[in-house]
Amino acid sequence: MIKFKGWMLSWVLRLQRMTWRIHIEGRENLDRLYADEKHFLLCFWHGKYVPIFPLLEGCKACVVSSRSVRGSVIAEIGRNFGYQSAQMPDRPSRDSLRLLGEVLSEARAWGIAVDGPLGPRGRVKSGVIRMASALEFDLLPVSLDSRRKMVFNRRWDRMEIPLPFTTVCLVFGEPIKVPPEFHSGQVKNLADKLAEAILQLDAKAENMVRENLPQKNV
Repeated sequence: MIKFKGWMLSWVLRLQRMTWRIHIEGRENLDRLYADEKHFLLCFWHGKYVPIFPLLEGCKACVVSSRSVRGSVIAEIGRNFGYQSAQMPDRPSRDSLRLLGEVLSEARAWGIAVDGPLGPRGRVKSGVIRMASALEFDLLPVSLDSRRKMVFNRRWDRMEIPLPFTTVCLVFGEPIKVPPEFHSGQVKNLADKLAEAILQLDAKAENMVRENLPQKNV
């Protein structure tokens, strides 16, 4: 059933993407990290992750999800779009992160919902910062918005799914460096810095969809 759900949802998203008018801003930040052979975490809010799957299809990346039924469906969707997948406990240890990084070293980019899997919404989990430090990954903030969309307000993350034949804008921010060792309070400072960067991209994407931008080939 999990495999069927993942397959079905991936094809629904792929068909929807064919109807979207897509504009991407800051793609050079993503491309530069790939060109420089950097390892990085692609960081976004849990409520925004669904359209990222089809928008970045073709990128060599690994989708990180939780060890749960819902996380298994997310992993299956990722595999249907050609991504690797890694399911992790909510509080992975430093040793397990290093081992996972060695196993999945071919994937330079890992996509992760930084306020998931259960919230609170819009708050970066400290584990994301610790993961980036343990694996020596940069953080690449990303957000998106669409002119017409379904918003699931009863979910904790207020998940957004663009409707067919709408404008979708995807924006990348500047990479954030994470030190291999932390001083007191530095984890929270980096988490706050990442949250602020994503919130700024939220606002930028929202403004872009209002400007009626022309379609760009991606």
